[in-house]
Amino acid sequence: MVSIVLASIATSGIVGLYVVETRASGFSRHSTEATVLAQDQLEQLRTSKVTGLASTAGLNEHGKVVTGGLFTRAYTVTSSTGYDDMVVTVQWSEDGEAKIVTIRSRRNQ
Repeated sequence: MVSIVLASIATSGIVGLYVVETRASGFSRHSTEATVLAQDQLEQLRTSKVTGLASTAGLNEHGKVVTGGLFTRAYTVTSSTGYDDMVVTVQWSEDGEAKIVTIRSRRNQ
């Protein structure tokens, strides 16, 4: 009887650890994908003369618009004297919370 109780306590601890680790790895994967999406957009903005702002919702991890896409990517390019400020933001929802990755850069005009 004691061994059954100890085995059930150990099993419940292992299951709890598995659940926490699965959530953490999901967040890590999504934040990495969001960072790559933001960097890709920033590189496109650096090589073009786009100014203003735009937003794209429903992106998958490859930057393609799909039904049920997890990510929303937005950028703003603001002109200043001699340079443009660029801000790229990627948002997604994880466990009911909004998560955001923001990357900022400048380019010469």
